[in-house]
Amino acid sequence: MSIVLKIKRRENKFYDFLYRSAYYLMRFNFPVIKPIHLPLYYLSHCILSSSLNFIHSFWTVPLFKSRCERAGKRLRLPNGMPLIIGHLNIYLGDDVTIMRTTIGSNHVGEKPLLKIGNNSSIGYGTVISITKEILIGNNTRIAPHCLIMDSDDHPINPSQRLTQISINEEDAQPVRIGNNVWVCDSAAILKGVTIGDGSIIATRSVVKRDVPPNTIVAGNPARPTKRDINLL
Repeated sequence: MSIVLKIKRRENKFYDFLYRSAYYLMRFNFPVIKPIHLPLYYLSHCILSSSLNFIHSFWTVPLFKSRCERAGKRLRLPNGMPLIIGHLNIYLGDDVTIMRTTIGSNHVGEKPLLKIGNNSSIGYGTVISITKEILIGNNTRIAPHCLIMDSDDHPINPSQRLTQISINEEDAQPVRIGNNVWVCDSAAILKGVTIGDGSIIATRSVVKRDVPPNTIVAGNPARPTKRDINLL
């Protein structure tokens, strides 16, 4: 039996002493001397922030921009470079913010297109799957952990999935998200959907049908809960 196991079991007074000593040592906190530690905290924060800003400005953003067909001014990638899968074409407007996301295309579409308008943002953990086209307007907010896809990604027919046959490009239907739209956390927007300007997609909603402008939708499948919200 190993010594570590004997200590964990606290088999006798000696091993109990070793156990308690290790317990207190692992949880020991050095006393805080605020006039010393507070300046060190701000110094550490400044060094870390400066390092991250340097990497962001001189490495992450230029590399990601080189992957885009067009990328506007003041692009922000706060959590690092998004994961890009496939041969899609990416067009970004000015003042776009993209957190750590996955943006991908399959090998079915000839020219998969992702276009994001000015002053729009994509939240952390969001997945965007493109076969044909996904358009996101200006001033639109996509919250974390959302799913946006313009196809089913896999055939509905079980035998086709079993033989790993791809979907047909004709089965894909473009997704269009308008201006000043707010897509809340963990919402899913499926193929063929158009979301009108000013609308809100509630948390965990699954959007299968078009959403009129200035409308709040919620649920699975998503249904309108309020209309003409610009008049509220």
